[in-house]
Amino acid sequence: MYTNSERGYETMTLVDKTQTKSRPSNYMEELAENVLEDLLPEYKGARFNENAIQDIKALALNRLWPMYMTSDAGKNFLKKIIQEDKIEKDVVRELRAAIDIVKSNPHK
Repeated sequence: MYTNSERGYETMTLVDKTQTKSRPSNYMEELAENVLEDLLPEYKGARFNENAIQDIKALALNRLWPMYMTSDAGKNFLKKIIQEDKIEKDVVRELRAAIDIVKSNPHK
């Protein structure tokens, strides 16, 4: 996989063609789940059951862009992009908005 270096993007090279690849998975889902685990303790008065947590993740992920990967090299590449572009702050913002929506509209 590579990107256009003429536009200032770094080139990602395949290190090992024999590397095992898996099905595409969305790294944004993993990132959102990890960030949400860190955010929930801040909402001490609120109790979120598993359905509410899934709703929060779904609402946030629908407002974030997917970042698919098929290998560890791809995951490492995405982690670097997330760090350089400060994408985690966007994830935090969308998760906070989703938490507020779910808190205001509990399941009955």
